[in-house]
Amino acid sequence: MNAQLLHYKLEQLEVKGSSKFEVIFAAPDTQSEQYSRFTLRAWWIVLQAHRDKPYATRMDLYERAFKYIPNCYKLWFNYLKEQLEDLGGRSTFLSNKFEEMIVYFEKALVYMHKMPNIWLMYAEYSASLQKYTHTRNVYDRALQSLPVTQHHRIWKAYCQWISKTDSIITAISIYNRYVKINPDYKEEYLDYLVSKQLWGRACQILVDILNDDQFNSSSGKTKYDFMKYLCEIIARHPNDLPIDAASIMKFGIKKYSDEIGQLWIKLADYYIKTGQFEQARDTFEDAVNNVLTVKDFSLVFNAYVKYEETIIQMLEDFDENDENQDDIDDTILSTKLDQLLKIKSSQEDEVQIEDELLLKMDRLDELLERRPILLNSCILRQNKYNVEEWLKRIELVKGDERMALKTFTEALEIVEPNLADNGKLSDIWIAYAKYYRDKGDWKTCNQIFHKGSKIEFKNIEEHVNLWSQWVEILLIDGFINDSLTVIKQGLFKKYVKKLDKMTPSEMVPYSLQLWQLYLDLERNFGNFKSLRAAYKRMVELKVVTPFIIINYAQLLEDNAFYEESFKVFEAGVQLFDWPALYDLWIVYITKFIQRYRGQKIERTRNLFETVIEQVPKDKNRIFYLMYGEFEEQYGLLNHAIEIYDRMVFNVEYQDKMEAYNIYIAKVALYLGITKTRPVFESAIENLQEAELIQMGLRLAQLERKFGEIDRARAVYIHISQFSDPRFDDFGLWKTWENFELHHGNEDTYKEFRRISKSVVAKFSLMPPDPKKIKERVEKGQLGQA
Repeated sequence: MNAQLLHYKLEQLEVKGSSKFEVIFAAPDTQSEQYSRFTLRAWWIVLQAHRDKPYATRMDLYERAFKYIPNCYKLWFNYLKEQLEDLGGRSTFLSNKFEEMIVYFEKALVYMHKMPNIWLMYAEYSASLQKYTHTRNVYDRALQSLPVTQHHRIWKAYCQWISKTDSIITAISIYNRYVKINPDYKEEYLDYLVSKQLWGRACQILVDILNDDQFNSSSGKTKYDFMKYLCEIIARHPNDLPIDAASIMKFGIKKYSDEIGQLWIKLADYYIKTGQFEQARDTFEDAVNNVLTVKDFSLVFNAYVKYEETIIQMLEDFDENDENQDDIDDTILSTKLDQLLKIKSSQEDEVQIEDELLLKMDRLDELLERRPILLNSCILRQNKYNVEEWLKRIELVKGDERMALKTFTEALEIVEPNLADNGKLSDIWIAYAKYYRDKGDWKTCNQIFHKGSKIEFKNIEEHVNLWSQWVEILLIDGFINDSLTVIKQGLFKKYVKKLDKMTPSEMVPYSLQLWQLYLDLERNFGNFKSLRAAYKRMVELKVVTPFIIINYAQLLEDNAFYEESFKVFEAGVQLFDWPALYDLWIVYITKFIQRYRGQKIERTRNLFETVIEQVPKDKNRIFYLMYGEFEEQYGLLNHAIEIYDRMVFNVEYQDKMEAYNIYIAKVALYLGITKTRPVFESAIENLQEAELIQMGLRLAQLERKFGEIDRARAVYIHISQFSDPRFDDFGLWKTWENFELHHGNEDTYKEFRRISKSVVAKFSLMPPDPKKIKERVEKGQLGQA
């Protein structure tokens, strides 16, 4: 019978004294109707149709359905669910209802023993009635019946249930069974043990977690977190632990090198609570001498100081019977007070307590004084190549000669030149030498400097620093000759020609800083010969600057070695490039002209031609002017005019206007004002916009003076194409109009007006120039016609 037909008969049939169920299945009409009684769908439709019927009717339907489909999980689950809903809160483990419900579950499990939800429902029902033994048996049977792949559902519910009971032994047994199957559940087991204050077992679980490399924390905790938790438990509950607490904590400190300050403090607390006070102090000492970070050091040192202060306070309060002892740290108070009582009972003389108090106070003062050196040691453990911290350490121990020498020795042995960090290794060598110098032991000081100079430092700067300090220290104490000997030892040693393959120590003779220091020494304490030799050697090694070349040449000139000084300039101009050559060439040419004036004209011209050929355009104007002036004074006039003519074509554009002005002035001075006309015309051809207009106005004015009206008008017409009449910035149009009024006629004036209008039209069609617009805005001319 199909589902639609069954549903139809349920709605239509009604037999008195019988249920619809009996009518439907009493005499099946067809084979399909007979088959439908073995399908869940048919029975589920019947049950849904009777959902509003009494409980007994529905239970009867379920019972009948089980006769045909006893293995249907859906029917059994809903059957038990409705049984529990009907039972409600009326059942106890002493009532018959409980026994009936047990029978129902057992009956269901005959067929549903592979269904975890049925087992969980069974166990939950039993647990709700506080039937502990029965509930445990249900969970155990479920684990025996279900496949291993579904055990995790049972175990989770099993452990949650047992953790809420008071049967600790049973709970431990169950947890122990489960963690063997699922080691990752140890964290929940640990939480249970801690909640029951089973500290010994909790410590064992934590040890197992730390030893299990495959353990994964469900809460995301790291092994360090568990180690810290273990140490905290040990420190709080040190008595009667089934583990070697001290060894475990020491192992954790050794294993976790970072952020171990808390572990050290917990270990010290453990010793304090167990009454092992000397071991606690030794632990604090080990901690401040072994932690690797400033954060851990601060934690441990503060705890150490607090411990010492607490001991002192308790010793002070012991005689006074201070009632405020409760304010003292509980971790120390009880055990230390017991110890003091023992001391008091064993020592009739109270002087023993006072002596101990003084001893503790001295120890605390000494600890506070040691803090800088302890902190420095911590930073050096973190980075043993930290030069700055080694220098700080040296300053801290300078008062103790034995410690100072030991520190210098350790620093120089540990810090490798190529690994030195946060400072220069050479500074340690310098400080070492200065230490003996301050003591007056110059022999040892020089030996240390000499030994340091043999070290292959990381870079040339460190070598230069060492040699410079050595020389300066000798100078300060008046050892002039020794300072010269030392610096010569550094500069005049073996030279290496292949500069790209030199080590830092081999680069010392090429150090400009050291050579400048040597020059200063020779100027002040040497003679001309030695100073000249130093300059000469610097030029040979090319360790010079333009300023040094100038000084060298000046030295030779002052001593009448003129040609030698010019040779120095010649060598200098071969060593440098522009713009470094700018000042060197100016000084060279100036001194050469001052020396020979008009005696060596061709040689001077060669110098000028050489520099003009090499100099960049933006710096050549000064050399053209010097060249022209030289020709005016000592050479030929036509050569000077030619030089000025070359100048106006070769200088940068921003210098052209000034160059043309000079050129025009020179031509007017030597050749007459009429000869300037070609220069003006050349300027108008090569200049642009503003400069062109200014030069054109000057040329027009010149032509007017000569009475050349047509030439002046032609100039105005030419330059008017570059000036907007609406913004007559240079007064061109006004000047031209006045010119036409005085020298023109009606036709020329009309031509002036026509040209003005055409230029306005041309500028109106041109795109705006942002620079000009900005200038007009600043001048307040924007918008003017």
